[in-house]
Amino acid sequence: MSENQPKSSILRKLLREPMTHFVVLALLLFGVYGASSLGGGELIEISQQDIDARIFMQELSSGRELTEEESEQVAAFYIEERILVREAMRLELDNDARIHDMLAQKMRHVLSGGVIQPDEAELRSYYDTNHVRYTSLETVTVDELVFNTTDEPAPGVAAMLAAGEEPEAILALQEGSVSPLPRVNLLDLSYIFDDEFAGEVFAAAMNEWVGPFVSTRGQHWMRVLERTAAELPEFDEIIDRVRLDWIATEEDRLLQIEVDQLWEDYVIVIND
Repeated sequence: MSENQPKSSILRKLLREPMTHFVVLALLLFGVYGASSLGGGELIEISQQDIDARIFMQELSSGRELTEEESEQVAAFYIEERILVREAMRLELDNDARIHDMLAQKMRHVLSGGVIQPDEAELRSYYDTNHVRYTSLETVTVDELVFNTTDEPAPGVAAMLAAGEEPEAILALQEGSVSPLPRVNLLDLSYIFDDEFAGEVFAAAMNEWVGPFVSTRGQHWMRVLERTAAELPEFDEIIDRVRLDWIATEEDRLLQIEVDQLWEDYVIVIND
């Protein structure tokens, strides 16, 4: 027992050494290479750096160091992935429209990757040139009065609407409800109702009831309580947004230049 115990202890220590795992992996790859060469199989070369990168990313994702078993699982999954990709290419499964779309999108990112950061002068010039995209739309805050019927209003209600009476007084004569719509723009109202009714609301004077707009809910009447004019924020308030827009625009410009140059490298034949 005394002679076997040190030997087993040394063996366990060796099995825990990372270098031992690297040597075993190298021997396995060498064996795979030899077997594939003898059997005529196709060689797939695996980079240890790629495996280490996968393990590192997995550790970042999990927020902890992987165990040896987990690291081996990551390595095995990566090798399986490479085998599956090679097999898919052998079966020409990459000849698929969805795969082509993903590859083309990937190439667009690669080709447009040389964008540098703009200086303040370039950003200010971009801001001045594209001020329309940063100008907010005019908005209104309105009261929406809805009668629970599509029939003619009760006697006296039409006169109260024409006089701009408060909704509570009108609802005393006509069953319905009232609710505010805060800070809606013309597009919002057009989407909720239609272009014509939205235009009438925006063109109306303050506290003037506009309607009716008939829907399945009944008759809709609106009056404008508050207007907020279109506004262009100061450059310093939206400089981060301008920077992102500038970079996106510059990426598109550089991408188009690269793609135009690639066209010159190919002869395109369209078969009828």
